Amino acid sequence: MKSGQVIAIIHRFGDYVFGGFVNYTNVINHSDNRVIYFVNQRGHKDIEAYADQAAAIYELEDIEDYEALEVAAAEAVNSYGPIDLLIALSEFDLINAAKLRTKFNIPGISEQRIALYRDKIVMKERVRRDGIRVPEFLDYTSTDDAVAFASRVGYPIMLKPKRGAASQGVKKADNESELKKILEEIEQAGETDNYQCEEFINGPIFHIDGLIHKGQLQFIAVSQYVNGCYAFSQGIPNGSFIVTDRLELKERMTRFTEKVLHSLELLNGCFHLEVIDRNSCEAVFLEIGARMGGAETPFLTQDLYGVNLCEEWIRIELGTFTPLKVPESGVHGGLLQFPEPPGTPVEVISVTSLLGVIPEIYHERIPEPGEIMDGKGSYYHISGRYMFRGDSEAQVEQAIHRAIECFRIEAKPLEQVQA
Repeated sequence: MKSGQVIAIIHRFGDYVFGGFVNYTNVINHSDNRVIYFVNQRGHKDIEAYADQAAAIYELEDIEDYEALEVAAAEAVNSYGPIDLLIALSEFDLINAAKLRTKFNIPGISEQRIALYRDKIVMKERVRRDGIRVPEFLDYTSTDDAVAFASRVGYPIMLKPKRGAASQGVKKADNESELKKILEEIEQAGETDNYQCEEFINGPIFHIDGLIHKGQLQFIAVSQYVNGCYAFSQGIPNGSFIVTDRLELKERMTRFTEKVLHSLELLNGCFHLEVIDRNSCEAVFLEIGARMGGAETPFLTQDLYGVNLCEEWIRIELGTFTPLKVPESGVHGGLLQFPEPPGTPVEVISVTSLLGVIPEIYHERIPEPGEIMDGKGSYYHISGRYMFRGDSEAQVEQAIHRAIECFRIEAKPLEQVQA
């Protein structure tokens, strides 16, 4: 990395979601470079320990408001000169970051290219073109199209936002009546243009997280979901455990990952890939994000492998990345999240601690009595977060299931509290 650059960062993290995980001063010299931050209130608080080292900080009320972001970027360019590098670590900021790169001629992933990693129709069309198995899908425009598609591929049918994340807005229809009802709701919300229909494929789902530099894998962790992100959106706990002992499976998923990255021309950066293993022999592409995985994935990766996905990703962007020394065996771990109680807002009365009850749990984060949960299912209000270590893959998986059985939360509706 040459010194004297103008480096812009879009940072929204804080509190429960990656709060304090990335320290930009660890990887970017703020004295030699002019570092500019675009933040929301949460992100501003997260960087306050070194805020005085920034050339400028622009706090936006809504960090997803592109027009406001463009105005702030224009002010930054006018004050500090052309931006040499723009860093955005959140999936929800990737599109706006790409737009800014296109608008201000900043090197990196452009607005045209970002669709490969954010638009699920575009990414699936690309990997299918290269012979990679994907679920049958339809970019539908009418109820008749969707019903005809479902009749052809069979029920259940998944309906997914084209540019969604964390299974937000994903719906499942088990029959034609349910499909028509869901489509009507989507149409009434004015979201028809943002939805796709997708064949349901049965099989365990995996998330594959890693780093790639100049087209070569530098780090990879293959994890199998327990329940999964869609289940979490339905109020069911979601966890995963790292595949460490099934070596043939890990190798097969690694080779599949390399094919996907090559197809999508993702040569540098961080990635989070989701795959179904159909019949335990055929990997089926679900989706990919050009970013790190969510939940406790980055924290678990740091603890078990000594790899900070955020910081290494930034080093790849800066051109200062050096090969990692990662343990090749003996790493067994997993994570688990319990969603907040669904429905109306509640006040937490108590959460039973599992730390010490289940030996494999080494980290627990649970809400304090009196905490208010809004019932909207966000990742900012979680009933419980856990990370696991064990002596084998199977031991960690069993511990996750025991935690699901043992977990208890007591809460009361907010109306009762206010009354």
